[in-house]
Amino acid sequence: MNESDDIIEGGSQVIARAASILRTLEDSPQGLTIAVIARASDLPRTTVTRLVRALEAEQIVDTCTGKVRLGAGLIRLARAVHFDAAALARPHMEALSRTLHETVDLWIEREDHVELVAEVPSDQEVRIVAVPGSRLPLHVSAPGKAFLAELDEMRLIRCTEGRLDRCTTNSLTSVDALLAELKTTRKTGISVDLEEHAEDVCAISMLVQIGLTDRYAIAVPVPARRFGKTRKQIEQALRACVEEIEARR
Repeated sequence: MNESDDIIEGGSQVIARAASILRTLEDSPQGLTIAVIARASDLPRTTVTRLVRALEAEQIVDTCTGKVRLGAGLIRLARAVHFDAAALARPHMEALSRTLHETVDLWIEREDHVELVAEVPSDQEVRIVAVPGSRLPLHVSAPGKAFLAELDEMRLIRCTEGRLDRCTTNSLTSVDALLAELKTTRKTGISVDLEEHAEDVCAISMLVQIGLTDRYAIAVPVPARRFGKTRKQIEQALRACVEEIEARR
């Protein structure tokens, strides 16, 4: 191994150790002490201290009252990734919206909810719209169910903590009922919200592989008064949209 290879290997090791620290902080929004990070990442305390200082200089982490947490710089990078996802999907979402004359959304999976990344509003007077950054529970939203369908039964129970909150009279509050619906979703690839998170709001959703680390879903929310007549058309058009996105990524 020559000197150049030594430099590359050393750089890779630094990156791997920094990534280990960031993964350790991922589930601790309130922050962790250097000692706790060192134990959790299995790194020497001196190494953690040195890397934290370097990450802090780039605003990747932030230290407050003796605890280290993910910083604003990392949040900005995450937003850039979401922008890339939206940029990749938007032309296809716009085409789908023109075909259906309905709103089309791009959602991202979070730990216990889904978050709206981008939206193409319907051109109809009565339409369903939301603000990017809006969040919905997993078990009562079409994109949330699309993500849940990827989990096995035990992980699903842990994810919902064995309980399901009611948002409307149509909300599924039984884990068994949710499991039965997700079984259908796995077969068809289609997930549905039938006025479960809000009255007069229905939606159809599918996972879409954009080629990024995070998981995304395309959803078409529709006023309940139109849903019954257009459901099959929406399903067919949504499948075609997802296939086009995945073929071009």
